[in-house]
Amino acid sequence: MAIALKYAKGLFTAAKELNKTKEFGEELNQIKDLLISMPEVLSALQNPIYPPDLKMEIIEEILKVMKVDPEIERFLKLLVERRRIQYIREIVIMYQELLDEELNIARGEVITAYPLSEEERKELEEVLKNYLKKEVILESKVDEGIIGGIKIRIGDLIFDGTLKTQLNKMKEIIKGEVL
Repeated sequence: MAIALKYAKGLFTAAKELNKTKEFGEELNQIKDLLISMPEVLSALQNPIYPPDLKMEIIEEILKVMKVDPEIERFLKLLVERRRIQYIREIVIMYQELLDEELNIARGEVITAYPLSEEERKELEEVLKNYLKKEVILESKVDEGIIGGIKIRIGDLIFDGTLKTQLNKMKEIIKGEVL
């Protein structure tokens, strides 16, 4: 993670100087998605058996198709050259975290026993925006095991109003009184 953070910070600093933080994030994410969708190519780029010049040819072919900013091109070539391309997922995650911090965005997930409507999710984001004083982006997940209620996780912050948690608390109280 330290390696990924170092590269993400380096790229983020360059992006900030060029006033292209969002664009670089989007391009980096597209390249990551492309590489993940082609595991054999990613594997070849990571494999020490293949010579560096062949790896560079592969990345140049990818870049011809992708049409990205020259800084992103240099960055990807640097990752291949320094045998760090295997950290692309982590670099993208770290870059997104740096970008979110810069843009005052908090990302998280909302877990319910049933699918939330778009309106319900947006209403939750608005309430949390007022509470956290940040723009909030929630990913909806369904977990029927929580029985009912809602659980929200944003970084280290957890709001747990699930029926399962409340029942477990009651069970502990009852156990404590019986013993």
